[in-house]
Amino acid sequence: MDGRRESTLRCTNCAATICLASQVISKGFTGRHGRAYLVADPKAPHPALSVLANTVAHRAVPRQLVTGSHTVSDIACRFCHTILGWKYLAAEEESQKYKVGKFIVESKRVSISRDGPVDFSRAAATAAAVDNGSGKKEEIEFDSQDEDECEDLFAGVWTPSLAAKRRQRRKHKS
Repeated sequence: MDGRRESTLRCTNCAATICLASQVISKGFTGRHGRAYLVADPKAPHPALSVLANTVAHRAVPRQLVTGSHTVSDIACRFCHTILGWKYLAAEEESQKYKVGKFIVESKRVSISRDGPVDFSRAAATAAAVDNGSGKKEEIEFDSQDEDECEDLFAGVWTPSLAAKRRQRRKHKS
């Protein structure tokens, strides 16, 4: 990236970056939970090789959708395992084949972030002040002893706000 601010779609559960908002082809699709985005991987040399950052694909399954019979693979957040939508692997009807290699991302499962600039290759492991929920700012630094934070850092998604959210969740669970 060239340092410009770019909007991104992030997992609503853990704030992992999923894709750039500019990858959204259409906002007029319907998923299992209501409105959904049709998203493309513009860098994929072939539809079978298309991927979204920080997602994992489940096994391929046939699914009867409103637009016909398709083979799809559910996609989940790599970090919190929330099902975000699915990837189209095949379409029986010729008029639907344009979807192959593209993704349905449920609008209720992602949020649009305007934090930019975006760098999918690495995260900036710097300290930052984050609201700790009580209205006070708390200094958040990368914790090299935390396995989840290390995974986030190497995946290029670590941010002070993501670390703060995860730490808050752990506090409430204990």
